[in-house]
Amino acid sequence: MRILFLIAAIVGVFLIVRTLLRNPGRKTPEEPGQIKQQGAVVRCAHCGVHVPQFEAYRSGSRMYCSRDHALADKSSSSDD
Repeated sequence: MRILFLIAAIVGVFLIVRTLLRNPGRKTPEEPGQIKQQGAVVRCAHCGVHVPQFEAYRSGSRMYCSRDHALADKSSSSDD
């Protein structure tokens, strides 16, 4: 009975060590502070989608998610 317990303990330790060696460094979830470091997020003046400021298209003082939306907003505002 002692031998079976010893074998089971050795197998258990082996499995734990093998699992730890297989996944040495799990990635931790991003911290909220990391999002601020990437830059501000702006809202498209045409459709309302939020995009990072460095990807946004600027037309005058307004920000857009794409050039197409800037043109569409400009043409719709001139029709009024």
